[in-house]
Amino acid sequence: MRNKESEKLFKLAYTNAMTGLYNRAAYEERLAKLRRSTARLDNIMVVVAEIDDLFTIDDIAGKMVGDDVVKTMANILTRTIGKKADIYQLGGYYFVCIAEREIFSYVSEFKDLLSFENRDRLYPFSVNLGYSSFNPKKHKTIDDLVLDCDKKLMEHKPKIQIY
Repeated sequence: MRNKESEKLFKLAYTNAMTGLYNRAAYEERLAKLRRSTARLDNIMVVVAEIDDLFTIDDIAGKMVGDDVVKTMANILTRTIGKKADIYQLGGYYFVCIAEREIFSYVSEFKDLLSFENRDRLYPFSVNLGYSSFNPKKHKTIDDLVLDCDKKLMEHKPKIQIY
């Protein structure tokens, strides 16, 4: 009985109720481990993914459709990149994947499956990605690697002009 209770508490504390992915608390614990001086980063790869313009989908089609988009995104990530990486949902539309191996082929698989899933959707959605492997010449810490991936993600986002 105690194991089931512990399992339930773990799930409540470390996963997103809607998608079942790891949440920010789990992410922060993982980063804390990767920040330790004994952590090996040379085999770490990070992928950041953001659903593009989810707020517009929510506004036009409603929150239930927006939630369906988030669940679909979580499912696509789990079926592709999640084969070899831990996936963290840090916001409604923002995800970070951390792997201890090369997963570039799974990123390609993610793109293909996203395209396939969007084919018949009434409200198709796009995703911005940024990804990189740890490079000691470029990254000193795990935080540098995540920031590098965020910058790459931002390079692919449409530019918004503010007047």
